[in-house]
Amino acid sequence: MNTRRTVRLALVSTAPTPATRAARFADDEGLDADGLRRAAAAARTLAANGAGALPGRARVLVDGSARARQTARALGLAARAGEAGVRIDAALRDLDVGDWRGRELADLAVAGLSRWHEDPSAAPPGGESRTDLLDRVAGWLAGLAAEPDHVIAVTHPAVIRAVLLTVLRCPPDVFWRIDVAPLTATLLHRRADTIASTTATALTTGPPPLHSGQASPSGVTTPTVVPAAAGAVWTLTHACRPL
Repeated sequence: MNTRRTVRLALVSTAPTPATRAARFADDEGLDADGLRRAAAAARTLAANGAGALPGRARVLVDGSARARQTARALGLAARAGEAGVRIDAALRDLDVGDWRGRELADLAVAGLSRWHEDPSAAPPGGESRTDLLDRVAGWLAGLAAEPDHVIAVTHPAVIRAVLLTVLRCPPDVFWRIDVAPLTATLLHRRADTIASTTATALTTGPPPLHSGQASPSGVTTPTVVPAAAGAVWTLTHACRPL
């Protein structure tokens, strides 16, 4: 087993927008004055703490949305990216709620919202389901398996929830039980070139996650190593810690 160095993955949730406070689904809106103020305060905390909660030098990724790009800029993350600069990775885009974008929860049919909330395979009109999101995020994590550098990804609460479910092999119904506040950092790490390792949590037993509602196999479970993606085993350091 090769454990030459530790690679860190930091997931930073975007600063709040008007949609966050209005209980509506976000469209591609930028940060307002409050969001910019809070992001600036987080940037000062990071600067005062040196590397702080994030790697000092890393590949910095955003999904291309206005709020992700503005959050990365306000936090001064370009300085941590070096000459490569902040890069766009579409796999980090928010859960697509389709025709619900920009609409308040109170304006939508309760039955449709309830089905989407309860059924991982249900999707808003023109959008994607939680199952779709989990598959997308699992593919993104697999693509990081050979990544030799630290990564800082500025993304959305739904994506961060999906990463946690994938890494910890939780069922989809746990998705809504994870509260990802704005401007928080979730940190994971792995050993470069490590093929098998033990996670830092107790969630290392049991069958694979059920992403499509299939029946759980019966029988006694035994401890097992938990790979987040082929060739990479991520360990959760901390989740949703304020910057």
